[in-house]
Amino acid sequence: MDNRREEIARRRKVRGLSQEALAAQLNVARTTVARWESGEVVPLPWVRPRLAEALGLSLVELDMIFTQDATQQVAFVVPAAEPLGVVGLDDESLWRILMDESDGMDRKQFLRLALATGAASTLGAVEAAASPTSVLDPRSVKSYAAITAVQRDLYWTLDAPAMLDIALGHLRLGSRLLNASRHGSEPTTTLAAAVAHTALLAARVALFDLGQTRLAERCFAVAESASAEARDPSLAAVIAGHHAFVPGFAGDLTAARCYLDLAMAHLRRRPNGLIESWVGCVSAELHARTGDGATARSLTDRAEQALARAADAPTWFDFYDASRLAGFAGNAALLAGESAVAVGWLERALDELGEKAAKQRTVVLLDLAAAHQVLDADRGAAYADEALSLLETVPYSAAVDRLDDVTSRFKETPHGARLTERARTLQVA
Repeated sequence: MDNRREEIARRRKVRGLSQEALAAQLNVARTTVARWESGEVVPLPWVRPRLAEALGLSLVELDMIFTQDATQQVAFVVPAAEPLGVVGLDDESLWRILMDESDGMDRKQFLRLALATGAASTLGAVEAAASPTSVLDPRSVKSYAAITAVQRDLYWTLDAPAMLDIALGHLRLGSRLLNASRHGSEPTTTLAAAVAHTALLAARVALFDLGQTRLAERCFAVAESASAEARDPSLAAVIAGHHAFVPGFAGDLTAARCYLDLAMAHLRRRPNGLIESWVGCVSAELHARTGDGATARSLTDRAEQALARAADAPTWFDFYDASRLAGFAGNAALLAGESAVAVGWLERALDELGEKAAKQRTVVLLDLAAAHQVLDADRGAAYADEALSLLETVPYSAAVDRLDDVTSRFKETPHGARLTERARTLQVA
C-alpha cells in the first residue's frame, strides 16, 4: 500500500471509522473499502462525494489521490446487498438503466445501424470476445475502437434518439469486453479509452441533445471510470469538463468548479492549449450563468490566449475551435448584459461555424436574437425565426432551453406573440 492509499486508511481511522462502518455509511461492501485502501481499485465518481465527506477531504483532494496513481484499476462498485462484480455500477441500478437488454435498442436495431455504417463485419469478432470466459483478442479491441470512431462521426448527422440508442448499445458491449478482459488478460488502455469515449458520447447526447440529466450523470460515471483505466489525462480532462455542465446548468457553481479544477489537474499532467482553452470557456459560461460576469470575461480572455498558442489536439477533440470560443464568449457577454459585445462575438461565431455544426448554429442564432433585441428588434426576430426553423429539423435540447428567455425578451415587441407560439409548438413537440 503506497503513501496515497495509506492516507485514505489514515483518514478513516482519524474519523474513528472501521472499514465496516465506512462501508455501511457509503452503502458499499466492506471488501470494496479494503480494495480502495490496498490500491487494487478506485471508487466510482458517484460514491466519491460521500467518501470525501466521510474522510474530511475536499472532492478535488480525494480525486487527486486516485487520479495520480498510474497503476489504478476501476472499481465497478455495487451496493453491499449485491455481489461484487463489473455490472452493478451504483445504488440506482446504473447497469440496468444503461446496459440491460430490455433498454435501448435491440440486437436487430443494432445490426441494422451497424450495416448502415459499414461496421457489421467487425461485430462477430467483438461479440465473441464478450463472453465472460474468453480471453480478450486484440483484434476485438481494434474493432470496438473503430466502431467508436464511426459513432463519433455519426453524432453530427444522426438524430439524437438513434444516436443515443447505438451509443448505449455499444457501451453495453464495451463493458462486457472489459469484463472479459478481467477473466483473461489485463484490460488494455485502448479498450478502456474506447469505452470512455463511447460513454462520453452517450452523456453528451443525453445532456445537450435530449436534456436527460440523470442518464447523462450515469454515462459520465462510466466515462470517468473507464478513463481511469485508459490513463489518458487529456481524455480525463475533457470528461471532467463536460461533467461540470450538470451542476453548472443547475446553478451549483461550487460543484461545477470541482470538476473544472479536476480537468485542469489532468491537464497539468499532459498540457494541451486547445483543451485548456475549452475548459476555460466552459468555466466562463458557468460563471456567467451564475451572475459573475467579470470572472467570465477574464476566463474568456485567458481561453483566447490559450487557443492562440495551442498546438495539435487529439483527433477526437473535434467539437471546439475558434468559432466555438466565439460562441462561448458571446454567450458569456450576453448573460453579463453586454449586448453589443455579445453581438460582435456571436456574429463571428456564426461566420466561422463549419457545415457539421447545425446544432451549435441554433444556439448561436438564439443568442444573437436575444442580444439584438435591445439593439435592433427586427433583426433579432429574424435570427429567432431562423433558429426556430432550424430546430424544426435539427432538435437540440440545449437550444430549446433558451427559448423561454428569448421569447420573453420579445414579449413587448410586435414579434412577441408569433415567436412565443412558434416556440411553444417546438417545446410541446
